[in-house]
Amino acid sequence: MEQIENPDGTQSSAKLKNLDYNTQRDALVLKEYGRNMQNMVRHLKTIEDVEERTRAAETLINLMKQLNPSVRENSDNIHRIWDHLYIMADGEIEFNNEFLPQTEEERTKKPDHIGYTETPVKYRHYGRNVELVIAKAAELEDEQEIIDAVADIGKLMKSFYLTWNRDSVEDEVILKDIKRLSGGKIDIDIEIIKEDNLFELGSAPRQRPQRQSSSDNRSRSNRNSNSSRPTASNNASNRRRTQGAKKNRRNKKRRK
Repeated sequence: MEQIENPDGTQSSAKLKNLDYNTQRDALVLKEYGRNMQNMVRHLKTIEDVEERTRAAETLINLMKQLNPSVRENSDNIHRIWDHLYIMADGEIEFNNEFLPQTEEERTKKPDHIGYTETPVKYRHYGRNVELVIAKAAELEDEQEIIDAVADIGKLMKSFYLTWNRDSVEDEVILKDIKRLSGGKIDIDIEIIKEDNLFELGSAPRQRPQRQSSSDNRSRSNRNSNSSRPTASNNASNRRRTQGAKKNRRNKKRRK
């Protein structure tokens, strides 16, 4: 920095000559792409030939995709990148491609309002999604499917309960909450839950037993009966083992 002398005799630093400062430059339109990208887009506006300008713009598009790794190869994201290029060029540019610049109305259009559920959550420590899952489980008709669903829902509710309450929670409490949230449609005996520890955290998901046909049962019984019967090869190996043991005993007696 250059030092200059003030009229009162003190010295202060002065700006260097021929030095470009950010405060003197144009404001960045899209800061995520940087000033160099904005300068290159400004250079595109000086190219008169449309074909040459389009090829240069495609090169900039590839560079902009590298600056935005989240962009994937699909038409929606590519269109969005071209929209960014038009924005940095203030819309005063034309290319020979299928992507047209957005209108002012399209750029400033607000997204559609998302409807929010106004009904309050009955148990905040469980959340609304648990209520929706219980409502789906209440629609099941098969008793075994209801028990399987309650087992998974109960473990989820137990984990949520312990997140907000450090004390342990009994299975009866979880089962009563499920009954209340289902409007009384799900009513399971607590002994069924305790018998297999269905609400035990960390246990594997409950699997329904598969029904076996009579033919499968007959084939399994045949395999069991065949495996219990001694085969000829087994008898021969047993005889050889017995003869070898007798021979070893006779050799030991002769050595003595």
